[in-house]
Amino acid sequence: MANYHKNIVVLSGGVAYTETNTFAKYNPTSGTINASVKGAIKIVDSGAYVDTAAAQTIAVPSGATMYGRFTSVSGNGLICMY
Repeated sequence: MANYHKNIVVLSGGVAYTETNTFAKYNPTSGTINASVKGAIKIVDSGAYVDTAAAQTIAVPSGATMYGRFTSVSGNGLICMY
């Protein structure tokens, strides 16, 4: 049986959620939301994947869910699960 996260927070006011790691972000709106995220993220640098602590902007399309382990996320209207 799958293990689903039972807690949610709806992001608003341009405030980043940082209280606990979040594992999924769902966009229930009719448009794309640009989420600013920090966490277990790798970027390409000089042809290799490396960890980054810098915030990354990821477009979350309408109706989409983005999965990962994030220590900070902002994006008005997103629903985060933890």
